Amino acid sequence: MKKFLIILSAVITLSSCGTDYVATAGGERITTSEFNFYLSSIKSQMSDTELATEEDWQTQEIEGMKAIDLAKERALELAAENIAYIEIADYLDVELNDAEEANAEKLQQNFIAQYGGKKNYDIALKQLGVDDDFIEMLCESQIYSEKLAKLAAAENPVTDAERDAAFEKISNEYYNAKHILFATVDTSTRQPLSDEVKAEKKIKAEEVYQRILGGEDYDLLMNELSEDPGLETNPDGYLFGSGEMVPEFEQCTASLAYNEVGLVESSLGFHIIKRLPLDKASVSEQIESVAMLDKLTVAMDLWKEQAGFSVIKNEDVFRSIS
Repeated sequence: MKKFLIILSAVITLSSCGTDYVATAGGERITTSEFNFYLSSIKSQMSDTELATEEDWQTQEIEGMKAIDLAKERALELAAENIAYIEIADYLDVELNDAEEANAEKLQQNFIAQYGGKKNYDIALKQLGVDDDFIEMLCESQIYSEKLAKLAAAENPVTDAERDAAFEKISNEYYNAKHILFATVDTSTRQPLSDEVKAEKKIKAEEVYQRILGGEDYDLLMNELSEDPGLETNPDGYLFGSGEMVPEFEQCTASLAYNEVGLVESSLGFHIIKRLPLDKASVSEQIESVAMLDKLTVAMDLWKEQAGFSVIKNEDVFRSIS
């Protein structure tokens, strides 16, 4: 679910249109608007101080490629994978049961609620250049991926050694943190608040930060004051990897010792972050998820080969996007 949440939250400011297609994935075309949806998400994940302008994207190199070209390849991979989950499920005669269909619907309803209702949600989709069917596909793809992961693990069960490897991977590549957010954007529309309100939020964040340093209970203050719309579903904090949070949040978390608290400002607001230790008990669910994801990756490669699933770029359109 996390990847899906990141995608939707990262692209709200995108405005795009067009029915040209960038590639075909299996039996589906990825339209320009849909591709830009993914590209905006990937660029948001990759953004840092060295990729501050459009010129940076065109001139900076990452992994031997221009930053924009790497972002485009990752966006295409993500778009194709979402289609693949659905088509491979169909190939394997894997269907969603009533509860799983309800979970997919719940994903979509959660975002409608976060945008402040159906009206704002529809406006957001129009800005993004996609429609309700596309968001429904993303939700279903997420549920199918989870079901296929369980199938892959059932055919090739996760071993204790693989769980140990998954924990090591999590320890090296992931952070675990809670935060108290004082938002400087409207959490429904993602529009910036006024400078006056931002100044008030800054003062409040600094006051609460000092109260925590003075010994007040972090969790009590978080549950009382945080404006994070994800708090209800993530009461124990967030497990995240590089590029999955806004850069300032990740950088601040990385600078903290375990159980240390820091204050940082990002494009979303002021965060009072508490970095949490990683131990097997606290991340047992994530260990299983990472181990199963590794199984799914291997299984998907085999299933795609068996099903004849392929991705073919529409080179002229793909090259024209920047």
